Amino acid sequence: MSHIINVETGEDVTMKVISFSQQGPRAICILSANGVISSVTLSQPDSSGGTLTYEGRIEILSLAGSFIPSESGGMRNRTGGMSVSLSSADGRAVGGSVAGLLVAATPVQIIVGSFLTGVQQEQKTAKKQKPDNITVAFPTTTAVPVPVPFSILPAPSLETSEVNSAKENKSTDINVSVE
Repeated sequence: MSHIINVETGEDVTMKVISFSQQGPRAICILSANGVISSVTLSQPDSSGGTLTYEGRIEILSLAGSFIPSESGGMRNRTGGMSVSLSSADGRAVGGSVAGLLVAATPVQIIVGSFLTGVQQEQKTAKKQKPDNITVAFPTTTAVPVPVPFSILPAPSLETSEVNSAKENKSTDINVSVE
């Protein structure tokens, strides 16, 4: 199913997405997003595992991520994360894994898809009761010959003597009309 998450100016996009993902048992995947960010904290692999914070009006180029339900020690959690690509007013592009706040400078709209994971599908199927005996009756049919299409048959090559001998044999005429 698809859903729209609307984030108002000044709200944290990350918290809105996480909050939405916790509303039900379904996993979510971010499909698209648009809007402008005023502040973002990103994890940067090239900065020795540290984080960088960018501030100013930064347009969202893409937002990707997913949150999947998981269970550990009887506790239900969500695993996942988000990554973002952004463009500043002067055309510089930055991006990385979201490691903190992602504050909206304008209203931000996020489209997510929700779905049941394979594990959830198996659990749902296992809960359904199955009858002990199932009887299936198949109707009996008689084999019907199927004509071979003309395009598969080799082209006939009849000699004059073969044509004359074919005329002497009795044959049945078949009339075919195509509508």
